[in-house]
Amino acid sequence: MKIHSRAIKVAALILTSVFTCSATAAGFPDKPLRMVVPFAPGGPTDIVGRAIAQRLTETFGQSMVVDNRAGAGGVVGADMVAKAAPDGYTTLLCSTGAMAINPGLMDKLPYDSVKDFAGISLVVTIPYLLLVSPSSPVKTVKELIAEAKSKPGSMNYGSAGTGSTSHLAGELFKTMAGIDMVHIPYKGSAPASIDLISGRLQTMFNAVAIAMPFVKGGKMRAIGISTQARSPLVPEVPTISESGVPGFEVLTWHGICAPSKTPKPVLKTLNSAIVQAVQHPQTRQHLGSIGADVVGSTQEEFEKFIKSELAKWSKIIKASGATAY
Repeated sequence: MKIHSRAIKVAALILTSVFTCSATAAGFPDKPLRMVVPFAPGGPTDIVGRAIAQRLTETFGQSMVVDNRAGAGGVVGADMVAKAAPDGYTTLLCSTGAMAINPGLMDKLPYDSVKDFAGISLVVTIPYLLLVSPSSPVKTVKELIAEAKSKPGSMNYGSAGTGSTSHLAGELFKTMAGIDMVHIPYKGSAPASIDLISGRLQTMFNAVAIAMPFVKGGKMRAIGISTQARSPLVPEVPTISESGVPGFEVLTWHGICAPSKTPKPVLKTLNSAIVQAVQHPQTRQHLGSIGADVVGSTQEEFEKFIKSELAKWSKIIKASGATAY
């Protein structure tokens, strides 16, 4: 009799939970939403977030406010969302650094990028260009590798800072190409770019959006791109993978995440709206102008992608010995 009574109670709880989730999804959203962008306004990350927020505002008929919470390489904003109410009204513009790189760099990260978040959709990926000074005799990736092998440890490469994607891209390139180059970290990509242009640096990786004006202006030479297939933005630039380093790929990516335990019907509603938003012709054009490749994925695809990126970058960080301090 007790077992029967308990079974009835459990069934009632399950039905109540299902009803609540369905009701939540059916009425969602019925108030303004917030997208936390864990970086300062004006940069590529902020541009992506605002483009998506604008479309979701139109889709839902509710304002989606972009809340810039910069600090500690994305940690401040990510931690805020990890601890937010799991109701779908607070989301995170999650990215490579916060979700895949920081866990390997920081010993005491206040969140778990897998357990504390529910991936909603991958939004865009942004490739990197391998660059040299226009005065450099190096014209191809193969020539760069040959030069580095002929003079082990004599070549240098710059980055936006220790632990940055541009740094770790260089470490991955060194490992896969079997070469030795000296890493020179800068406080941002701008000073590194200045030294590359002047010839004080021999090579560096930089995001397409940042590097393209220099390449088009003849101040830098792009000898390779970090995607598996050539980019329509620079179709004349061969991939690093086809240029002697098979399988090489480095992408900065941005997606939308929510706190874990957000109801699945709510996540499904958000996913559908986000995929629709990134496929909007004006959004595609706008994001394409900053060198972004528009994606739009299922929840399952994105969560699997995050795990694969976490494993990839953790391995590279460990091999390089990079830390956040």
